[in-house]
Amino acid sequence: MKTWKDMAALAAPLLVLALSVTVSVAEPRPAGQGPTLSPNVPPTAEQLHWLLGRVIENQHRNDRAIEEYERIEHVVVRKDEGAEVISDRTERLFPSGTGLFHLQTAQSVPPVSPELRRRQLQNAIFALDLYLHPNERVRQDVVKFEKRRHDRADLVDAMAQAFHATWAGRETRGSQTLAKILLDPDPSFKPASHLSAAFEHVHAVLWVDESQSQTARVEIEITSDITFGGGIVAKVYHGGHFVMEQSEVAPGTWLPTLYTYDVDGRKFVVGFNVHEETRVSHYHHVGPPSQSIEVLRNELNELTAESPTH
Repeated sequence: MKTWKDMAALAAPLLVLALSVTVSVAEPRPAGQGPTLSPNVPPTAEQLHWLLGRVIENQHRNDRAIEEYERIEHVVVRKDEGAEVISDRTERLFPSGTGLFHLQTAQSVPPVSPELRRRQLQNAIFALDLYLHPNERVRQDVVKFEKRRHDRADLVDAMAQAFHATWAGRETRGSQTLAKILLDPDPSFKPASHLSAAFEHVHAVLWVDESQSQTARVEIEITSDITFGGGIVAKVYHGGHFVMEQSEVAPGTWLPTLYTYDVDGRKFVVGFNVHEETRVSHYHHVGPPSQSIEVLRNELNELTAESPTH
């Protein structure tokens, strides 16, 4: 597998798991099976169930909210975990209505010329205008995007039966005190799709901001190989892991600030590896396409005024 685009379909179950989790509740583990993080009284099973239900509701809202935010993404790719850097790029991600535009900015690596910025802004404005006044092809793209969004939401909701949750105390990370919850596959879970079947092969640790019922961090470990097409089409090897962190970017809205992927596998007979760290910053609300197009038009006008073409 040669590109991240190819890998995305295989990583989707892990990414969805990282972004939101809803589970059935298990009793706390006996001492010795995990660190005692706080003497605080743990929640009851009903309280924990309620908390995780609120987490999933909020995550659905976050997933919709991010479609109206631009941000800066810095991606570092390595050949192997801890090895030398083979790619280092910084891009501006701007919502397109059916996905994202990848734009160069003053922070971009490598640096970008004003001419390239102008062309990218013009192309993005043209695409947004086409989204707002769609032809048949764009209408089909919108339908496909809505289906992907619906399928993702269904997959998240399907996790309700996928895991047992175990309270592991409260832990201070930086300036936050977070609830720590261990997630183990429920052996009685019967997956309805090959994507949800991936949940049988992972264990996770979830950190939650209890005051806002928001996911602050999740760590996922692949404990057994994940196969696709009976292992003929693809396989993601055990031992891989994934980390995602979120923080509040607006009142009640928490969006990702960090992703790390360390995953190896193969597609058919070709091996692949994904060892990436992505840091996301500079979130800015630009609204739906009817509003965000004006953001880009204003930028294009300012850029043209600064360096007019001849």
